[in-house]
Amino acid sequence: MSFRSAWKAPASNAGVSGKWEGTWLSTASGHTGKLRAVIQPMLKEHPMGARAPEGQAFQFFYHCTWHSILSAAFKTTQQVVKQKNGAYTFKGDHQMPNWVGGVYHYEGTVKGDNFNACYESAMDRGTFTMKRVR
Repeated sequence: MSFRSAWKAPASNAGVSGKWEGTWLSTASGHTGKLRAVIQPMLKEHPMGARAPEGQAFQFFYHCTWHSILSAAFKTTQQVVKQKNGAYTFKGDHQMPNWVGGVYHYEGTVKGDNFNACYESAMDRGTFTMKRVR
């Protein structure tokens, strides 16, 4: 499924699920651009006796732009944990091509309609800031 199709499809707005829109900022280079995401839970079976990772696996489908003319879409799997205060935390890793930094590590928080995350790789680091689209 393309990002455009995912963005047009109906989405739940419960917890971290749903559509998000905002910006990304590389603190390493100063580059920035628009950022959108569609987040959905993943249904993952674990073999009998296998230990499931902490939290629930969600697919984060991102679409970002830079220099106003370039864009890319990519999917990551993040482990999401609901906190006692009602916020959600998430973290995970994603393999990107080596020419853009290789493995990217993500950590963030969703609280209500606010999404804030940090990312880091061998070549870049920065932030994602988004609001829920209703």
